[in-house]
Amino acid sequence: MNAKIATTAVIAMILGAFGSPGWTGEIKEPLKAALELHDAGKIKEAIAEYDKVIKAYPKLAEAYFNRGNAYYDLGQDNQAIRDYGQALRFNPKDAEAHYNRGNAHRRLKQQQAAVNDYSAAIKLNPDDARSYTNRGSLHFDAQRYEAAAKDFSEAIRIDAKDAQSFYNRGNAHLALNQKDEAIRDYDAALTRDPKLADAYYNRGIVYADAQKYEQAIRDFDEALRLNPRSSEAFYNRGLVKMKLGKFEASIEDYSEAMRINPKDPEAPFNRGLAYLRIDKHDYAARDFSDVISMQPKNADAYVYRGLIRIYQGKEKEADADFQKAFQLDSGLKKKIQPIIDEARAKMKERPK
Repeated sequence: MNAKIATTAVIAMILGAFGSPGWTGEIKEPLKAALELHDAGKIKEAIAEYDKVIKAYPKLAEAYFNRGNAYYDLGQDNQAIRDYGQALRFNPKDAEAHYNRGNAHRRLKQQQAAVNDYSAAIKLNPDDARSYTNRGSLHFDAQRYEAAAKDFSEAIRIDAKDAQSFYNRGNAHLALNQKDEAIRDYDAALTRDPKLADAYYNRGIVYADAQKYEQAIRDFDEALRLNPRSSEAFYNRGLVKMKLGKFEASIEDYSEAMRINPKDPEAPFNRGLAYLRIDKHDYAARDFSDVISMQPKNADAYVYRGLIRIYQGKEKEADADFQKAFQLDSGLKKKIQPIIDEARAKMKERPK
């Protein structure tokens, strides 16, 4: 089964700061009161104050901007988007309004609108790493990995101390199968933040794929030290231990992965394979039965359970499993039949 790669999408939200040259005291005080309520977490009360300011000064961009932030904090993204639009109507060069509206669009899964706003923010303020980071994350989610890598590189140019940007670019390189570059970026991320568990985890994935199994295990160990609830790290460490022939140890890792995430069929599937390798057929059959209960159309699980039932002397049950597997995937029969015949021949050779 495939290894699982961790990805992290970064979304930052910046609230508008109070203070604009040229404001009169008459405007400043009600807006200040609204901001103070907002900062105190009294969002609905703050919105009521912003309403008063907007009613009195309907072209004041800052009031719309900050009310948009309040709506965003309440999760009312459509209202936030409308207010950011009004802020931009009266102040078209406000990069923060584009950035924040991009965040609201993104939360509504309006990806292209979000990309457009981040791009506008970058045009107005090309030295703001956040817009590159968020646009890069959207490119990554849309599998535009080269564009994502370029944006994360820009974020690194602006802030070379940020571990997250190196980690994000490493993920883009990994998706592009540029594994050496990915490792260099994960190394750089961990130099800047030694507690970034996902960087250890993804570097472990790269090492495992390169058959550098001991290095992979060390990285998964470190990922688990930092995040002992990572079912993916247990699962992938189990895969590597199986590659090294450490079947008992791999079973322990798969069992931990299943304890943390009992709904994932991949861990019991691979634990079943490990049990099969050490001839614990009853345990293996149980695991493949669990996989089938979660994935009734998993033809491979029926094949392996069928093979196990041959070893258990349960020929009728084995035939039923093979028939089900071939029904689900007719192309399996030609490939699997020689393996089935070999298993049955071995059983005949066993002393009774």
